Amino acid sequence: MNPDKNLRKYSLGLVAGVFALLCLPHVNILGSASFKGTADAGFFNSDLEIFEEVMDLVSEKYVYPPDHKKLFSAAIEGMIKNADSELVTLSKNSGINTVRYKNRGTQYKLTYDKSHDWDELQKVYYFLHDQSDKAITKRNLENSAIEGIMSSLDTYSQFMNKDSFKKSTRETEGKYGGLGMVITMKDNKLFVVKTMANSPAERAGIRANDSFVSVNGKDIAGIHIEELANLLRGYPETKVTLTLLRPKEKRNRTYTLTRKIILINTVEYKTLDNQIGYLKISSFSKQTEKQLKAGLKQAEKNSVKGFILDLRENPGGLLTQSVKVASHFLFKGRMVVYTQGRGGDNYHEYRGLYKDSLHQVPVAILINQYSASAAEIVAGALRDSGKALIIGENSYGKGSVQTIFRLSDGSGLRLTTSKYYTPSGIDITKHGIIPEIHIVNNVAGEEDQKPDKASPIQSSLTLKVSSLNKFFEKQDIALSAEHDSTVELALRILKNTTVASKKRSMEKAREIAANINY
Repeated sequence: MNPDKNLRKYSLGLVAGVFALLCLPHVNILGSASFKGTADAGFFNSDLEIFEEVMDLVSEKYVYPPDHKKLFSAAIEGMIKNADSELVTLSKNSGINTVRYKNRGTQYKLTYDKSHDWDELQKVYYFLHDQSDKAITKRNLENSAIEGIMSSLDTYSQFMNKDSFKKSTRETEGKYGGLGMVITMKDNKLFVVKTMANSPAERAGIRANDSFVSVNGKDIAGIHIEELANLLRGYPETKVTLTLLRPKEKRNRTYTLTRKIILINTVEYKTLDNQIGYLKISSFSKQTEKQLKAGLKQAEKNSVKGFILDLRENPGGLLTQSVKVASHFLFKGRMVVYTQGRGGDNYHEYRGLYKDSLHQVPVAILINQYSASAAEIVAGALRDSGKALIIGENSYGKGSVQTIFRLSDGSGLRLTTSKYYTPSGIDITKHGIIPEIHIVNNVAGEEDQKPDKASPIQSSLTLKVSSLNKFFEKQDIALSAEHDSTVELALRILKNTTVASKKRSMEKAREIAANINY
């Protein structure tokens, strides 16, 4: 792990909130890291201290070298944007920018001199505060400047106020107070992926594919998934009102739910026929490996000879947990993943941990376009080992690591500090994980995903869900949401296979495909 004493934990994605809300593409905020700011903002007061802490962190820790002119420009425009839009205007002319509040104005010009740009930002900060007769508070201006900086970085870097940061530290414990639903974002809309057993959401009748319209009467159109998480979070026994659109019925439904403590089970296990174990991992929280071990123990009792590892819809989670899960299926010491930060010395390798592993057992891994982050690490590690066959769609492609820093006022910063790569050096952000057997979900009306032509790995075989469904139904196989045609395909590939051999698995897959096509 990173030797930086201030760094305590990593996150690879976001499990959103105190109500068991899992979201894409983000996955778990893990704990806190302490970072003591060195800034005094050039004054004998606390003005802009937190802003400068953030600027220092971005300058020192961000995965890419910072463009300070760009950062200060985004910060100033963030303050202007979030001030009273009817009273505050910004005009740009040949690098000299003019900010006006009512009939008064001030000018600023940014250069590549950090000290000069810092003075210019303070000029605008005090101008807006003073001209508004303190109606625009210093705290709001500072927060807006910080939000401006973060918006100029990447999708996953984020500023968290005190309340959000406190909640984030509890998000990967595997126990939450809330509604019990998994959500995702598709086409800039927020949808329910599934509800959890015996949760408030399930009892209320909320279903998969319901889309969010409003929360407590507030229209959520266009908001970020984390903003929705903040609206839904709350203490147990408190109420929240949701309005969702049910696409099939083309009408809205409104629910008032009471938040409850929900225990999150991230691993589901069952033994299928032909002595194949099925492991469905929905996310990577602190409890995941413990729950995986329970499944593996049951598999041993049932004399299981192979595993289907279902990582579809898995938005990711904790780096440490992805390494532990992969380690159960790899030789001890074999590389799982490596991360590379900005500097050449910011390189870390993560290797298999366990001597008594299942490295000789055949494995098929199922992924789709919503498999991200830690899920991609596990799939990539087992694929590169040469033992696991990957089946499904191209994965999401989130190959960055976020580090959580605690700021001096109790707020926090989630900052992208490095990128991660599969053992063979595949950049997951650029290529995602490309399955050897590409499943086109034409039944759901989804377009055939095309692998990046520059990707060093291409799918070896392509099959359509409609063809698989028809083939298996003719054989009187009862397909369901829990045991769909992709699971049945993986089951048949692993049937009567006792040794982990990707070559042998692909031969069996082609035999099945030939029968389907025939």
